[in-house]
Amino acid sequence: MKKSEFISATAKKAELTQKEMERALDAMCEVITEECIEKGGEVSFSIGKFKRKVNPARTGINPLTQKPLDVPESHTIAFKPSKTIKKVIEAAPAKKGKKK
Repeated sequence: MKKSEFISATAKKAELTQKEMERALDAMCEVITEECIEKGGEVSFSIGKFKRKVNPARTGINPLTQKPLDVPESHTIAFKPSKTIKKVIEAAPAKKGKKK
């Protein structure tokens, strides 16, 4: 689902205009970013929580030359779904991928 499709569907359910829903979504993304990255906290919703994750520095291997190389520490935002969402996902039948 693309952002525009998501905005359209959620605006319809919430009985908001698409402009209002887009502003709300953009504001939500800003708050999550500020809280997780700048303040180092986590943001919890009924669907799960967003949390800052630090991937420590490590030694990797270049797949072409097989020589070791240093991979620097990196930071990202991780999402952990709630138990409710996990139950819904596990109960739903898996969709088959497209055949080539």
